[in-house]
Amino acid sequence: MYYSMFTSVNVLRHNPTVKSEAAQHGFKDMTYGFLGYPLSQAADISIFKAHLVPVGEDQIPHIELARKIVRRFNDIYQPVLVEPEALIGATPRLVGLDGKNKMSKSLNNAVYLSDKPEVVQEKVRNAVTDPARIRKTDPGHPEICTVFEYHRVFNPAEVAAIESDCRQGKIGCVACKKNLAAVINRLLDPMRETRSYYEARPDEVKDILLTGTAKAHQVARETMSEVRDAMKIDYFKHEFPPACPDQSEGS
Repeated sequence: MYYSMFTSVNVLRHNPTVKSEAAQHGFKDMTYGFLGYPLSQAADISIFKAHLVPVGEDQIPHIELARKIVRRFNDIYQPVLVEPEALIGATPRLVGLDGKNKMSKSLNNAVYLSDKPEVVQEKVRNAVTDPARIRKTDPGHPEICTVFEYHRVFNPAEVAAIESDCRQGKIGCVACKKNLAAVINRLLDPMRETRSYYEARPDEVKDILLTGTAKAHQVARETMSEVRDAMKIDYFKHEFPPACPDQSEGS
């Protein structure tokens, strides 16, 4: 709420990610919940005084907005908050299996960490490849192939050989996809094992969540106390003075 008091609606409307998502979903009359969610993200980041925030390339505008908000707050009041920085990995953006948009659950073009091996195989089997390649012996163009992009990210040990074989028509798309599905499944196997362990132990999961929540609440309370103190609105920081004695007694 504090951040919304000195962030204009125009600033939120011009956020590139918000504009892109609104166009993608056909939103014309945006609700504040949609328009203002970058403010909620900024609050979630700054309440824990995060220095680095791991994000994809498309989330950089949100981090820049958070930096501007924190900077303005510190300038107006006191420098109690930390300006976060985006931490971008080696693959800032991963295209979805449809070859058109970023990998996204809402677009149903993603491989999920919870997918079973056969589901991964099916999804990769239907992934978009080089549309100009009809026969196995046709020279391929890896630079426009979604499956090759996934090999580049998840299978670096074989990517050079795959690229060479593809360009020379030595490997077909079916075999290339089978290889990729096997690579992704090997990557997901340890995660599946861990997931299975905790799915069978809901009470242990609940204890972990409660412990983490308690720690987060403590940090959040400390930060909010600093924020309210900087804004001179921490009315309940100190105990109230004792009530004045009733003057009518003993008079």
